[in-house]
Amino acid sequence: MLYRQPRPEEIVTQSGCAPERMLPRELTVCVWNWQKSKCAGWTEEFNALAGAADLFLAQEVRCSPLVKKQMEKTRLCWTHAAGFLSLKNKYPVGVATGACAAPEKIRFKQGAREPLLKIPKMMLAAAFALETGQTLLTVNVHAINFTGITPFQENMHHAAELLCGFKGPVILGGDFNAWNQKRRNLLGELVSAAHLTEVVFSPDTRTRCLGRKVDFLFTRGLKTLAAGVRCTDASDHNPLLARLILQ
Repeated sequence: MLYRQPRPEEIVTQSGCAPERMLPRELTVCVWNWQKSKCAGWTEEFNALAGAADLFLAQEVRCSPLVKKQMEKTRLCWTHAAGFLSLKNKYPVGVATGACAAPEKIRFKQGAREPLLKIPKMMLAAAFALETGQTLLTVNVHAINFTGITPFQENMHHAAELLCGFKGPVILGGDFNAWNQKRRNLLGELVSAAHLTEVVFSPDTRTRCLGRKVDFLFTRGLKTLAAGVRCTDASDHNPLLARLILQ
């Protein structure tokens, strides 16, 4: 086993200090798989994106001291949910949600383990107060890869559980690893059941695997004002950016 499973008290950590008590009605959202921040130029790219975002959904976040220091320099409050700790340095690795307001509630779901390295994936849900008096639910997903359809189906079921029963505005985003039609169909079923709308990017330069897009952003109760993809060499995924407004 090339990782250590985190103890309960190590799964969720927070860093940074948010300047606001509530998220604004109009906000910029970024979705980006960081590829464990191991590519040259990651720091500069992250600083630019974090400076523009009110809400940041990140995957493959390895919380090394350098990464944590960069996160704490932003104006965002970060909640990190670790799926595992690296065996060499014991750094937590998972998903992280940053926002210009601290979350009121958080929940996480750990997915099945991938077959070769036995590494689990993580989902993180966070609820934020909005200046409109509503509550925004965000769900940050890094779906399982390199498996058959059943573990992926379980992943989508976990996402549905996090969304279940919530009637307000929703942002669902992340790296869904939807690289074949069966996976894309299951993702579509989740989106339909939760009454979500897919954010459209044009030109669509999202990262692809086997010719299919893997990173997605979905909303409910929000209108897309603008959306784009930023091409970068700072990760093996291009970041998604969208300007949204509550309807």
